[in-house]
Amino acid sequence: MYLAPHTLSLITTYRCTAACDHCCFGCSPREQRSVPPRQLREHIEQAREFASIRVVVFTGGECFLLGRDLDELVKAAAGAGFVTRFVSNGYWATSREAARRRIERLTRGGLREANFSTGEQHARFVPPEYVRHGAIAAAEMGLPSLVVIDSFGTSRFDFEAFVSDPEFRRRVDEGSIVLKVSPWMRFGGERRISYTRRCVKELNVHRLQGCATVLKVVGITPKDEVILCCGLTVEEIPEMKAGTLRGRTIKEVLAEAPDDFMKIWIHLQGPDAVVRYAQSLDPTLVLPRQLGHSCEVCRFVYGNPRIRDLIKREPPRNMPQIISQYIHSLVLQPNLTMPQINLRPAHAPLSQVREIHRGTLLRPAAAPSPEPCRQQLVEQAA
Repeated sequence: MYLAPHTLSLITTYRCTAACDHCCFGCSPREQRSVPPRQLREHIEQAREFASIRVVVFTGGECFLLGRDLDELVKAAAGAGFVTRFVSNGYWATSREAARRRIERLTRGGLREANFSTGEQHARFVPPEYVRHGAIAAAEMGLPSLVVIDSFGTSRFDFEAFVSDPEFRRRVDEGSIVLKVSPWMRFGGERRISYTRRCVKELNVHRLQGCATVLKVVGITPKDEVILCCGLTVEEIPEMKAGTLRGRTIKEVLAEAPDDFMKIWIHLQGPDAVVRYAQSLDPTLVLPRQLGHSCEVCRFVYGNPRIRDLIKREPPRNMPQIISQYIHSLVLQPNLTMPQINLRPAHAPLSQVREIHRGTLLRPAAAPSPEPCRQQLVEQAA
């Protein structure tokens, strides 16, 4: 399949300091599967074969469990000309000073962006103030900093306590820290996850856009698999796996990946467009009301044999135009500069983010008590 991805996402490990209910990869401190640092360096080197790849992301699991190897990998990726980013739960940012020291080492190696995750589930294992420390420290060093708060109807995450720090609020309002609310997805955990009507309505509007990650983000997993999206639902959508790296390079795996019009369609118009077309052929096809995240709709599309059969039997009449649009975008992309490729979410003032978060909740509730972090894991990241 002809691809021009802009991002290489290295899922460095399934090991994590947290064990969130409904984690997409089932990460936990007990999970040991990781990509050896030597192989991660090879993946970074192979990414240079793609003129379109501009960004290398280190994620997991918890990528900071790599310790000093993370510093060296960031340095290698930056030295190869890539924009570098991490995604972390911030467990290592136990104080403002500890966060500064850790991020300073990474920025010296060429780190360019910092992403943090928090929410009810993360807060059981990592105090939210750690995320605040990390985001502020990153912003102080000039790094664009994104904090994603996962939410759902009965979430007990204390938003007001999280944003109570004056310095944090100031940086959110000025845009050096971008605060985003995202629906927490269901992955067979024990906690009942549901969304408010207001949240679902707003997400339905958001999902009218195409998917920014499918075919544009290439991921490598600890299973040596190459995946073709952000990876949230990849364990439940076999079609998002391009193949294994055993004895092959990333470029070879992608070159041998089968063509898939559905991925192109989802990339350009989103998974809801696929569902709407299938419903035009079969009005009895019903999209569950409680699907919030676009990845949930994608999972529904690929997991529904009826949808696949309908589209295979009667492809949309504008299929040639959709394919042409995709090919046209691939021809133009190598000429784009980094500022022209929108890889970062838009900034919103704190008041707007507060209102979005409030709209995801059925009722206010007390925040969960944090579970103790494992000290040896914190020390490993230092």
